[in-house]
Amino acid sequence: MVRASRASAAALLACVVLGAATCTLAFSPSSTLVLPRSAPIAAQKLVSLRHSVRAASARSTLRMQEESKVEEGSVGVIASDGDAEEFFGVDANGNPVKLTLAAKEKLYLDATSAFHNDDKKMMGDDEYDQLKSDLAFEGSSVGLMSRDEIKFMVAANRYQEGKPIMSDEEFDALRRQLKQRGSPAVIHKVPTCRVETQRCKADIIPDDVKNLVLYMPAFGVVTILWSELAYWANTLSGGSSSPLYSLAVNTPFIVTFTWIVTNYILFQSPMVSKTTCPRCNTEQNVYFGDILFVNGGTNAESLTTECVNSACRAELKADKIKMIVECDMEKA
Repeated sequence: MVRASRASAAALLACVVLGAATCTLAFSPSSTLVLPRSAPIAAQKLVSLRHSVRAASARSTLRMQEESKVEEGSVGVIASDGDAEEFFGVDANGNPVKLTLAAKEKLYLDATSAFHNDDKKMMGDDEYDQLKSDLAFEGSSVGLMSRDEIKFMVAANRYQEGKPIMSDEEFDALRRQLKQRGSPAVIHKVPTCRVETQRCKADIIPDDVKNLVLYMPAFGVVTILWSELAYWANTLSGGSSSPLYSLAVNTPFIVTFTWIVTNYILFQSPMVSKTTCPRCNTEQNVYFGDILFVNGGTNAESLTTECVNSACRAELKADKIKMIVECDMEKA
């Protein structure tokens, strides 16, 4: 019965392949199968069809295996992790492997530094964009760093690996430059102490809000005086007497004179910074510069102040060049 069924199916397929107009099939437990004369040819075509299907399936499987591999020399690949795509690293065999956040950050820094500083491409544009998107999704701020910040981070990592990419002088200069900008890449959130020197230090960053407030007195006075002079000058010359028009036209002059009065008359090279006491972690401001030439207009690069916490009163030494404040460790 089973043999007859298989034979009938083969005969039916042969009829379809040959396009035979008539095909007589008889079924019974002991019946014989009546096939057209061209049945041997149909059987050959059927066998050939089976081989073609198997070959195509084998090629498809091989293609899928090859696609699961990563191109040689690549450091990452975009793969699907559930419903979303994600950046994966590559192991020694070329297979995708899931990366931690720290590994993704380091790979992003290396790839960006290689592209900007070494003129090399570690990965494709799509992989780079996916890696940056993954960092932003996971809440990392590394993807938002500037070129100098990335250069600093890579230099610090390479130094720890024993492969420095810049001299100590260049590294210190870059660090000071980033500190003056208030870059989070170089700012320590907590003070640090060294047992060998018995000294503690904390970072100093500019206080942008209070530095802006320093310009308000001069801005107000200059705006009133300049607007008044411009109004009378326009009126006497027959021009427009609109105060708004006069203010809009003279804004560049007002800003320029405000900067000159603030930095050279009221204050001398002013900079308001903020820091924390390395001993008690109390936040406070440190002012660098002079006021109305009280100290002769000198711009001191370092100064000594006292912690504002009455329970601490630690002696703080602030350095404007290094952008740090230091004090002695608390005696036990």
